[in-house]
Amino acid sequence: MRHLFCLSVLSALLTACGGDITDPAATPAPTATPVATATPAPTVQPYTVSAVSFDAETENVLSAAGDVDDPAIWVHPSQSAKSLVVTAIKDGGMRVYDLQGQLVQSIGPGALNNDSKGKSRYNNVDIVYGFKLDDNSTVDLAIATDRGQDLIRVWKIDPNNSTTPLSDITSATPLRLFPTVPTEGSESDASKDAAIAVSKQNTGYGITHFSDKASGKHFVLVNQRKQARIRQFELIAEAGGTVNVVAVAGRDWRFPYSWRGQNLRETNDLDATRDWSPQFEGMVVDQRNGMLYAGQEDVGIWRVDLKTGQADTQPVYETRGSSRETYTTGTPATVVKHSFFNPESKISRDLEGLSIYYGPNGTGYLIASSQGGAHGGAPNVSDAPYDDSFAVFALNGNAKPVLKQGFRLSQGPNGNTEGVQECDGADVVALQLPGYPFGLLVTQDGYNDDLNNLDGVTAQTNLKFTSWEKIATALKLEKYNNFDPRKL
Repeated sequence: MRHLFCLSVLSALLTACGGDITDPAATPAPTATPVATATPAPTVQPYTVSAVSFDAETENVLSAAGDVDDPAIWVHPSQSAKSLVVTAIKDGGMRVYDLQGQLVQSIGPGALNNDSKGKSRYNNVDIVYGFKLDDNSTVDLAIATDRGQDLIRVWKIDPNNSTTPLSDITSATPLRLFPTVPTEGSESDASKDAAIAVSKQNTGYGITHFSDKASGKHFVLVNQRKQARIRQFELIAEAGGTVNVVAVAGRDWRFPYSWRGQNLRETNDLDATRDWSPQFEGMVVDQRNGMLYAGQEDVGIWRVDLKTGQADTQPVYETRGSSRETYTTGTPATVVKHSFFNPESKISRDLEGLSIYYGPNGTGYLIASSQGGAHGGAPNVSDAPYDDSFAVFALNGNAKPVLKQGFRLSQGPNGNTEGVQECDGADVVALQLPGYPFGLLVTQDGYNDDLNNLDGVTAQTNLKFTSWEKIATALKLEKYNNFDPRKL
């Protein structure tokens, strides 16, 4: 999601699998235990944001043709050089690129299944490996949320087709994902949900998947646009080779609509620090342990253990919240403190794409896009150096991720000074690919070629390809090259 303002965050109750969560704003924080004077304070490594150059990019996509959003990397089963990058371009459909960033296939918007007067608008995309169709053949799938029609689109990927590798196998009667919406004041009580039309666009938004090795089932996690809600669905093979989804009972997680005293439904067109949203978008699942990492854009990163269904009671990492500690309002003017202001955080609102670079024995890195914002917005609220950067967290099994360092894609090859701004989505693999010996990071660029000083008047978007080796060298991170996503 692109904001034309700088971001912040929320406070409230989170109900996960029926569990009651206490609002931090209503409950006094526990008293910290003083550290004995004889105990030396731990050494804290300063957080730095390193400049890294990207290696390649896709074609420029003008706003008239679509808006590049979330990418996903598909690894070819036997010839890594034939791996592909699939990306949603919203109203323009989908596009498929090779590892050099060259266009392979362009796919138009889908059928108007659930709203005949609306349109098809693809938002986020992911790859599912090893799905069994009704004829017992096993295929890889590209899946995407169609937020315009509130459904999941499904494409079969043919590794032997070099010109049109994706073919649509979406069910002719696809399930509507979010026919209801939480009611204000009773968001955690599903029995009080209200029916809502597709045209209201409280529809499927961010998407990721979990392939459960134990059961052999493939699940899809989808969040609801404009809401603090995530649902789990199962991919189902239908007769004739199509694919649909069914909702998984008891897997409808409700998250805060306020955070640290900040109402996440508050909107303000004149003051970006007082303009909020409860919604999620970027999500990723650690396929090794079934841990879902989900980004509530204005609040932070939450976890849900898909093995147990339990969600954490607070985010594992918050955003900065408001970009200013105070604001002035009223006549005569009164200075008011923001209730959610976290200057220690290294992630600005809008928190966007999440991806995992896999390492051995449950290790690796969680990469989060600190999309920031304010480009073109009035007032233009600075949150440097955290706008347009990526925060890297170290993973260690089920332990809480630990923030390491950050980086910004600030320039390209051959002296190109254009970098990446307002990144909506990203994907990464820790696998040797041609030109990328320790894996590849693909990022969306919300302002390709930095048009008009980022004023948002002319929207041009594309994808940038970056070698993980460059990132690891700049940030002193580990490098891996044998984590094939189809074998996790």
